[in-house]
Amino acid sequence: MMMRMTWLISGINRRMMKLLVALALIAYIASVWGTYTNMRSIQEQGEIRIDQKIDEAVAPLREKIHDLELTVSQKYPPVKFLSEKDRKRILITGGAGFVGSHLTDKLMMDGHEVTVVDNFFTGRKRNVEHWIGHENFELINHDVVEPLYIEVDQIYHLASPASPQTTCITPSKH
Repeated sequence: MMMRMTWLISGINRRMMKLLVALALIAYIASVWGTYTNMRSIQEQGEIRIDQKIDEAVAPLREKIHDLELTVSQKYPPVKFLSEKDRKRILITGGAGFVGSHLTDKLMMDGHEVTVVDNFFTGRKRNVEHWIGHENFELINHDVVEPLYIEVDQIYHLASPASPQTTCITPSKH
């Protein structure tokens, strides 16, 4: 009888254990599923927040870029159109200086292709910057003491500091 009772209790215990294990497994799956969906929801909300913050930070930058593009749209002085046979390729050494920059302006407005070579020792980039980006203009930062190989039709050699002061400071350059 005792054996039967033990077997009955152990049978009930086994069923209970199976039931408890099944309930525990279901509870575990539910908690994992809930955590997963909650994390996914948080992640999606986080991504949306991050995207919103990025858009908020980038919007003023986009406006500034747009404003800069509008102001930078280069307006060049009026340039005469010359046919290919009439247009000359001209090199001006010292073209960023006072005389060279005015010669550059004249030749550009006449429709020629102008290449300015200057080391900016006495010349200034601002003297010719209004031509930078024009299809007929090229600016090369180069010291004419060193060789430069370029194919041109005319050369105006103005690369020399005219001031006695600069000649005394760097006599080897002259």
